[in-house]
Amino acid sequence: MRGCSRIAARRGAFVAVVALLPGLPGCYIDLDGLSGGAEDGSSTSTGSGTGTGSPAPGDPGGCAPGDCSVQCVVAGPEAAGAPAAIAAVGPHVVWTSRAGDRVSRLDPATGTVEDLVPFTPRPGLLAAAEGIAVWVADDGLWWCPADGCPAGATSLLAFGPADAAAVRGLATDGRHVYWTRDEESGTAGELLRCPVAGGCGAAPELLAPAQSHPRGVAVTPGGAGDVVWVQRGTGAAFGKLLRLDKGATSAVMPTQIAVLLDYPDRVALGAGEVLWTWTDPGGAAGGVSRCDLAASCAAEALAPQTEPARPLREPAALAIDGADAYWVNRGGGTVMRCPTAGCSGYPEVLAEGLTRPSAVAVQGACVYAVDEAGGGRVVRAPR
Repeated sequence: MRGCSRIAARRGAFVAVVALLPGLPGCYIDLDGLSGGAEDGSSTSTGSGTGTGSPAPGDPGGCAPGDCSVQCVVAGPEAAGAPAAIAAVGPHVVWTSRAGDRVSRLDPATGTVEDLVPFTPRPGLLAAAEGIAVWVADDGLWWCPADGCPAGATSLLAFGPADAAAVRGLATDGRHVYWTRDEESGTAGELLRCPVAGGCGAAPELLAPAQSHPRGVAVTPGGAGDVVWVQRGTGAAFGKLLRLDKGATSAVMPTQIAVLLDYPDRVALGAGEVLWTWTDPGGAAGGVSRCDLAASCAAEALAPQTEPARPLREPAALAIDGADAYWVNRGGGTVMRCPTAGCSGYPEVLAEGLTRPSAVAVQGACVYAVDEAGGGRVVRAPR
């Protein structure tokens, strides 16, 4: 990879205080920024949280290594580098850093943040499965094993900044990489695929042409299974959830799982169900919907009720781990959880007081979120 020859550990210091006031929501002040951050401008972040109680408003504190008992900061703005997307890969948590032009890796057991890839131009979307991380950068589509790529990341497909901006959804099953590409007319979007082994040169496989504003995509891990994606919009011609068998070729028409949807965006696959987020661009309405993974289904709300003070507002990311779904609410500043079968009551609020959170990942006993406070940082909370 250009400019990438080894995993470079970045060292620094993060000093923070945790106020022991149980039960109060987390609204954050960046103590790393106030103390000047890492002296050498690098990206290692270690927390000094006590591991007891909940953070006071304005002071979430740094995370104690291996402790998931409180909401805290694992990487402040300097270490996080304007994070764009986040994913769990085995024992690690990785994220793309737009301001840092790198892919970062967290060891939750030690709290160490280091470079998985020290240079990749303006990385954005990120996907992970089967021990690898895949991301979109301004110069192409790349991948790297989460346990390290000292010889540099591997290129799957080269393209320019305009091509990178057109990629709206990304997923991998560890064997192939799937992505959606949108364009202005709204009639010529695509679902494409590329094998991880060997890449695809300049000719990715076109699985579904003539897509109308395709967005999120998800795929079953491993060999056999499905790939699902959404077309964003509303009405009969748009607002769709579609499905293909992973063994299909471009000659096979996708199955419409659900139609007449309102502005679906992100999507996730469970064991026998599919979930998606939606937000009406003209107002505050939004939610998380589900249906069984069948030939056709009637969509239903995953969480039909929410606390008035903690609404589902602009849900923007979605992850499934086991029998539970996790998502962030950009407009509500929260991270929520609900069984994939649906909430019998209010969804559980795992983190709050965030500033327009935009991505979520689950690893071990923790849930991680990208928070835009202070220019962007990574927070975690007990799941």
